[in-house]
Amino acid sequence: MIENLKKYYFLLVFTVSLMIISGAYILELFYNFPPCELCIYQRIPYFFILFICIISFFMEYKNIHFYSILFLFFTSFLIAFFHSLVERGIVEYSSSCTSSAGNFESIEDLRMHLDSVPLTKCDEILFSVMGFSLANINTIISLSLVLFNIYFVGRLYRSRKKKYENQNSKKN
Repeated sequence: MIENLKKYYFLLVFTVSLMIISGAYILELFYNFPPCELCIYQRIPYFFILFICIISFFMEYKNIHFYSILFLFFTSFLIAFFHSLVERGIVEYSSSCTSSAGNFESIEDLRMHLDSVPLTKCDEILFSVMGFSLANINTIISLSLVLFNIYFVGRLYRSRKKKYENQNSKKN
């Protein structure tokens, strides 16, 4: 049973990650919701997860794949959680990615600042569903995937432990 679980695990993780990345790009390209700097950072772990899943389809099973994916989901959770805190104004992020503006001595200083500032601010919520921003939704999804991963790795460990105990009891 654990072999089937391993086979479908990578397919499930690949599908979920692909849906998350696709959703982000659909919102960006078709609905004109440009990503902020932290939104782009949130995508990076999912690209690595997709890459690891593709590798796992063609390679022999390795524990490092599971642990790498767990680490990447946890990284995604941390970035999304931090972005949520920035959006809610609890944590302050770099001034180039927030709405706060400094005091400018001349129009040229203001113009230079505006040229260097990204179009979308990290502390502004452009899109929300039932009061949850996309960063909040990604935080919830990433945390759920971290917990799923921990459950799966624990299940895998228990299965191997049982197999090892059965082999030792047959020898005795």
